[in-house]
Amino acid sequence: MTTLSLDGRWEVGLERRYDREASVPGLAADPARADEGVLWYRRRVCLPAGEWTHATLLLKGARFCPSVYVDGHEVSHAPGGMTATYHPLASTAVRPGAEIVLEVALLPLADVPTEDASRIPEADWWRSNTSSCLWDSVSLRLHGPACLARVVPMTHAVEDRLDVAWRLRRPGTVDGPLTVRVEVVDSDAQVVAEGQAAADAESGLLPLPLGGAVRPWSPAAPRLYTLRTTLWDAAGTLLDAVEHPWGCKDFRVAGLGFRLNGEPVRLRAGTVVWHRWARDPEARELAFDVDWFEENVVRRLLSYGANTLRFHLGMPPEALLDLCDRYGLLVQAEWSFFHGIRASHESLVAQWRDWFDLLMRHPSVAIIHPWNESGGDEVSKAFGALEEVTEGYPPQVLAHRDVIHVHKYWWSLFENLGLYYDSAAQFDRPIMVDEFGGNYLDGNGDPGRYPTLRGALLRFLGRGHTREERLTLQIEANTQVAEYWRRLGAAGFSPFCILGSPEDGSHHFLGPLAEGRPKPVWDGLAAAYSPLGVSLEVWDRNFLPGQSATLPVYLINDTGAPAAMAATVEILAEGATEACAQAQVRARVEAHGMERREVALDLPCGEGDWRFRATLQNPPAEVQHPVTSTWRFRTLRPRVPAATVGIKIALLPGEDELRDLAVSCGWAPTGWEDPEAAVIVGSRATWEALGEAPPLAAALGAAVRAGRSVVLLDAGPQYLGQGYLEGGALGRLDGVMTVEEPRVSVRRLFGGLQVTFRELPEPESCLHPSAVDASLWEGLDRQATWLWNGLRGGLIAPAADMTLSGLAPDAFLASWAERGADAQAICGPAYYAFELAGHYAFATADDAEARDGLRRRVRFLVEDAPALATAINPEAPIAVHDLAAGYRASAEGAARSLTPLANCGANLSRTPVVEVRFGGGSGRLIISQLLTAGRLAPGYGSEGLYGLRVDPAAQQVVINMAVRAVSAASGGAEQ
Repeated sequence: MTTLSLDGRWEVGLERRYDREASVPGLAADPARADEGVLWYRRRVCLPAGEWTHATLLLKGARFCPSVYVDGHEVSHAPGGMTATYHPLASTAVRPGAEIVLEVALLPLADVPTEDASRIPEADWWRSNTSSCLWDSVSLRLHGPACLARVVPMTHAVEDRLDVAWRLRRPGTVDGPLTVRVEVVDSDAQVVAEGQAAADAESGLLPLPLGGAVRPWSPAAPRLYTLRTTLWDAAGTLLDAVEHPWGCKDFRVAGLGFRLNGEPVRLRAGTVVWHRWARDPEARELAFDVDWFEENVVRRLLSYGANTLRFHLGMPPEALLDLCDRYGLLVQAEWSFFHGIRASHESLVAQWRDWFDLLMRHPSVAIIHPWNESGGDEVSKAFGALEEVTEGYPPQVLAHRDVIHVHKYWWSLFENLGLYYDSAAQFDRPIMVDEFGGNYLDGNGDPGRYPTLRGALLRFLGRGHTREERLTLQIEANTQVAEYWRRLGAAGFSPFCILGSPEDGSHHFLGPLAEGRPKPVWDGLAAAYSPLGVSLEVWDRNFLPGQSATLPVYLINDTGAPAAMAATVEILAEGATEACAQAQVRARVEAHGMERREVALDLPCGEGDWRFRATLQNPPAEVQHPVTSTWRFRTLRPRVPAATVGIKIALLPGEDELRDLAVSCGWAPTGWEDPEAAVIVGSRATWEALGEAPPLAAALGAAVRAGRSVVLLDAGPQYLGQGYLEGGALGRLDGVMTVEEPRVSVRRLFGGLQVTFRELPEPESCLHPSAVDASLWEGLDRQATWLWNGLRGGLIAPAADMTLSGLAPDAFLASWAERGADAQAICGPAYYAFELAGHYAFATADDAEARDGLRRRVRFLVEDAPALATAINPEAPIAVHDLAAGYRASAEGAARSLTPLANCGANLSRTPVVEVRFGGGSGRLIISQLLTAGRLAPGYGSEGLYGLRVDPAAQQVVINMAVRAVSAASGGAEQ
């Protein structure tokens, strides 16, 4: 009995019109376009001579719903295609020595029934391969009148037993009883375990005691055996034989972690989204190049110390699983079930059984992930199907039954840098943090085509960001968050992603993809991937020159033996190779343990950009790259213009921190009613007093009308997002924060001016100059307002949007122009703004078309990115603003103009600092939401890693606000 490989060149064409050739496995057409008809493959096959009588065609991956023809006649068809399908060929159609014409017909995606479990979810159509193709190998098994229709190893490593499940098919007539034999063969071709059983029924389970002869498979020792299953008739004639590699492994959940062969194991993973990657024009051949994948993904992951590879949203060609078996990479295997799937229970059961059969053959498979980012009725149906399927298999680790898959897109796509958790013990199951770091860049370091990516890059890097800044953000968002989860004790983590489509994921390589040149993010991940790792726990970025910094340093041992670990902690000038300060850390770290040490270093006395770097001195032999944990920081000293030294700054009672800051600046703090004070400055105490004493607002209004300027800091509610929920609540564990009913607060000031704050799901950690004014960055690197000292993720702006109303015409126009309105249209007879989930549409009439267009746009965002569904409700009521009427009413407003001084948030849509001018000899008002309290003077912060500390960049921004206000006041009345 034998198996013929039919891989290679096939004729292809739509509707049986063969007009070209294509490789199998491979793509036959543009993967970004679904076929417009049935796609046909054709190949002439010369069948060998021999004792065989029947044949079975194996299509390992045929999307979609393949039908098989021999010499023009249909002989078999099957639903599905995400896993293998088997097609018996009638004995009248095939015989030894004959030449046949073999054809395979594949449905277009549009014709795949919605109840078929292999139909690509609609949420993936725009970013995945939607074309029909034979994406995995094709082979022809030649056998006798009875054959092995199913052979599945059911491994029970703890019991030192292998059960082989078998099922027969009898396409012909067989006399007498049949016998199934199983042999386990080692690498020296020696049979180390064997057994046989009478095949009295059509299916059965053959228990095979291993007797201690089989050694376990693990990443450290990926031992593979050959499992040979044969079928014999009563006369001793071989009817069929199935061979494939097999390894003995036990992987299970233990408490909040995993155990492999009885020992703790942490999954340090990379992610490949293979079916999306196939959409990349550069990957249309590379995706099927096993040698390229072996060199640039499998071997590279191992060279950094990773032990796991996640194949996201669909199976890859089985040859890639074979690589993982051979090299010792654990695998998280996933079905293409995303944002809901309408497959029937029956289809899920049938196709998942075939899928499980495939997975059982691969010792590398550790976690089986049947669906991703889905909920509701679809998941309930899937759980029911899964319960039925798993009854026939040994215990497996299943998502989401056994594992919480945390998708916190921190510092990327959808979310700010969060750091909400202090320990993996806050979760009730092991956590696999398998999507973060999603700043998708192409081979040039330019943004990929994911819809929210450009807005996210603006959020974190500001306008005019460079290739170098994008690559640096990609490094930091992957490495710092990976190290964070590792320090917390996560059962596993996987940055996202090594390979994906340009529309979603891009890839981690520079230049032409075929060259396989890694982006710098690979080197950055060594500290997280290495079995012996080092990690700095630093989130502050701004320090004073000469300051002493105490750095927590973690030495992490993920191996099964104690290790004497040593690391060097250094300070280097950014871009330099020689350290200007260093210290040593040593510790004996127990197996699967972690030790925390602290290092005190004196920072350079000069101002500049620097880097903390911790380097492991004794990395494991298999790790071929330096194991370093790094963090960028700067030293700076706030500058006060000489012309302002000695000026009077008016403060309300209780503003002690501002008083200390003013003294340090050489200013003279005075009472707020002092008419000689150039500016009145208030922080949190003043803002709260404004709410309790309405006459105070009137008094400030009088001061402004008299030509004095006012700066209000820390304005509005101080919502800090998921990390600071009431009662220590953790919020949503596996996805983004949601705000079901946003809190809204309104503060009336003076001159008809009103400030409204609406709660948002997230605060912000990065602040940028507005498009029209950068005066708050005088004396500052613009990156100095990225991640201020203290608070989880260096929070700078609270989770509340600020809008001003009661504006005069020019200010009213400016406030809406910031949101995308047409200023000229606002001045016309009719113009409306439609608002939904922070998104806007505008029209000259209050009509249904404008509303529907906005709703479609917001729906598309959620469909593209299901993680947003918890933060955005596309079915919420649409708010309508009559801008033309508002403009006409604005003639009564005292605020004559509005200047945004800073932006933050996705697409830089938030304006947390604004200057209001009133004209007519009045002073100005600056309102700032920035979280400056506790960061402006020593003694007002809090303790701990996330406690508030003095931040010289925050001091400089506040100084610049005051200076701007002073300049406005001293310049005389506004004309």
